[in-house]
Amino acid sequence: MAETDDRSFEGIESAWARVEAALRRVLPDSLPLLAGPAAASEIDAIEAALEVVLPPDFRASLGIHNGSNFGGPAPVPLDHLFSAGEIVAMTQAWDSEEDSDLDSPPVMAYLIDRGMLHVSGPVRPTSSLRNRVVVGTMNGDVNWFIDLDPPEGGTPGQVVRLDIECSQWDVLAPSWTALLVRYAEDLERSADDPERSTLVIDELGPACEWGIDPVDKPPRPAWLRDVQARPPRTWTW
Repeated sequence: MAETDDRSFEGIESAWARVEAALRRVLPDSLPLLAGPAAASEIDAIEAALEVVLPPDFRASLGIHNGSNFGGPAPVPLDHLFSAGEIVAMTQAWDSEEDSDLDSPPVMAYLIDRGMLHVSGPVRPTSSLRNRVVVGTMNGDVNWFIDLDPPEGGTPGQVVRLDIECSQWDVLAPSWTALLVRYAEDLERSADDPERSTLVIDELGPACEWGIDPVDKPPRPAWLRDVQARPPRTWTW
């Protein structure tokens, strides 16, 4: 099992402290919904069940907050972050065999070119969640996952937002620590100058659209730039 080094813990502890301080200013009633720490054995169980090695900063994060509980206002731009046990259950429930046709780069390029897929950042929009760990959800429609095996240009451990209904994939941050820092910065802006803030907050908490690319039809990600597009063979015309 992977271990959490002191540097990872210090970095994530600082990031969470910054998020919590900003929440006290913007959404103080959300703070009790952040769960307490997970035991090391619970975090190890994720790696054993899913046969993955979690990024050290995410392990450290679970050792501070083992997800968050349902309720409003939510402390994060989701219904809740999963606990260690939920991470295993939800990732296993999501995982499926890859579709050799739809998951091929030429078909991905075709779907992106025609606006059927929205992909912002270096992430593979595949049907399988292999080498990915689901960490939170908004009503099952919008989900965050940690990508452990991204394509060229990505960073192992990057955090991706997937909107299933909109077929939209956005890389939110290169790491869990960077995600928390980005979120803290937006909360701080909302506290300092709410009229100019891009973070939408209502009685339910921050909107799940946080972090997405505002471009309606972004170009292909760099790793697909030179791929010759083709439609799925399974489609009939």
